[in-house]
Amino acid sequence: MNNNLRTILQLVALGRITPIKAERLLIAWNDGRESLWALSACVLISLFVQFRPHQWLPELWAAVRPILSIVNHLLGGVL
Repeated sequence: MNNNLRTILQLVALGRITPIKAERLLIAWNDGRESLWALSACVLISLFVQFRPHQWLPELWAAVRPILSIVNHLLGGVL
């Protein structure tokens, strides 16, 4: 991130690109990063489903529920 941002800022400082073009480059660069996040989320969901969550999720919920109940009580019933 820092290298790309630094390069774009140097190009603007040298006058090789306009600030508007720099903004477009930053937006395009961020879109690529968002695509990577979306792809990562899809892979994680696929892996999650492969482990058959309907079998172990009730046990996990039974372990987490008392903790959430205490947190809910401490927050005044906000959860």
